[in-house]
Amino acid sequence: MSVSHFQHYQDYVDSFITIQDTRYLANKETQRNLIQNACGKNCLGNLLTREQFHNRKEKELLLLKPRGLRGLQLFGDYLNNNDEVLQQFAIREKKLLEKQISTVVYLMMRSKKGLEISSFLDLEQSLRESRCENSPSYVDWRGIFEGRLKLRPSKLHLSYFDWHQNRVSFNNSDNFRVMNQRVHSLLLQHMGDHKIFCVNASCDCEHSKNVGSKTYFSPIYGYVIFFDHIIRRIN
Repeated sequence: MSVSHFQHYQDYVDSFITIQDTRYLANKETQRNLIQNACGKNCLGNLLTREQFHNRKEKELLLLKPRGLRGLQLFGDYLNNNDEVLQQFAIREKKLLEKQISTVVYLMMRSKKGLEISSFLDLEQSLRESRCENSPSYVDWRGIFEGRLKLRPSKLHLSYFDWHQNRVSFNNSDNFRVMNQRVHSLLLQHMGDHKIFCVNASCDCEHSKNVGSKTYFSPIYGYVIFFDHIIRRIN
């Protein structure tokens, strides 16, 4: 079981709480004590102690970092131009790796056939999977920052729309679960803090408060929208 997406030890413990626990034990603290003191030693023999949790999380986060980051080098360090959109990617990279924020990016452009396509992508996962060339979602981010390649919408992104064929596809990612509702704009739920937000820059629904959106323009990418979700931390 991976623990890198849990912000705190109590979040990890809470993941063991079942619907039955909630039904019969209304008090959250009682549920946690049961998991740690009773089930933790017997029926949940694999429950980590607080120290074990922090040690494993530290190791997992280290493995998630690109090799260059261990020497304080990010993919954004290869940025060699003033493209505004690429600059925004670089600005967010370290915050994403440190789990301070989680960002969804909206891209819209023409395919190689000249037809319009668009997608919403999980920026953190895209950057992370670029370290494994065997990944089906592999993207050469160094090449993108150096201007040799262009980031394009993909059917593997959270949402992909072919405007010519009027077809849309959805995929969950490591950070987001797609909550598509036909009567509403695309909704996403963050897998870490479970906050739901709307990826529509003009929407003022109850979920829009959980995300901030900014639009940037570049000659390469046109208008690109960044949806930044500040990951909720529980003290």
